[in-house]
Amino acid sequence: MPKKNKKLFSSRSLKHTKSTEECLDIISTSSFWTNLLGKIKELLNESNPLSILCYGLGNFLENIQSKYQLSLLLAIKNELNVEKCYVYDPTFTDNERIYLAKIGCDLISHNEEGKRKLSPDTFVYMPHCPKQLLNNLLWANWDKVVLTTCIFVCNSIDQTVTSTPNRILNKDAYYIQKVSPYVNEQKFPNDFIYDDIFNDMSLHTFPYEKLNVLEDIFWKRGEEPSYDNDVLEFITKFECMSFR
Repeated sequence: MPKKNKKLFSSRSLKHTKSTEECLDIISTSSFWTNLLGKIKELLNESNPLSILCYGLGNFLENIQSKYQLSLLLAIKNELNVEKCYVYDPTFTDNERIYLAKIGCDLISHNEEGKRKLSPDTFVYMPHCPKQLLNNLLWANWDKVVLTTCIFVCNSIDQTVTSTPNRILNKDAYYIQKVSPYVNEQKFPNDFIYDDIFNDMSLHTFPYEKLNVLEDIFWKRGEEPSYDNDVLEFITKFECMSFR
């Protein structure tokens, strides 16, 4: 008889009592981490990223899902020996900013709305961030030289494109849709004990051999993306003061 799949549990049933250290230990001793790390190292091909950019952790001192997502960030940072780890979420509390600084993360001082210019060899980590935020980041880095050196960990681009009507993609995810045919995507292992923490996330790379054959007109960047207020999926820089 075939082996039964390991039962997964929802983190919603957990009491928020675990420390980040406990969550990190659970992740780093799991088959989920072993499998994921193998995929990451295969993509890196014996070269480590020079920096990490992380958006969207949320309130990890209050939310257990966010705490596990922070713990995965730390596992990646520690294992790959990455010194610079830039982190931002508009909802961070003062205590969360203090904690992140103590564990060696570099806090981004203001809301960039995802429009940060990446350095080559950046590992981008955006757990469950909205498609508009990823769209902004792609717009800001619409450059094959940069993209071919980076790894993006975020919601599945393939699922975003295939499950969203074209009229919405054209307005809210134009750059995601445009680059999607040229992305290599590997889904996260689905064997973490809690099924609602890393679900629908994937590793994305932009292979040089795919991007290099595209004509220069493909890389002509349009105006800065803008979105209708009634469909905004992220907190804008103008709204940030309400979280202070």
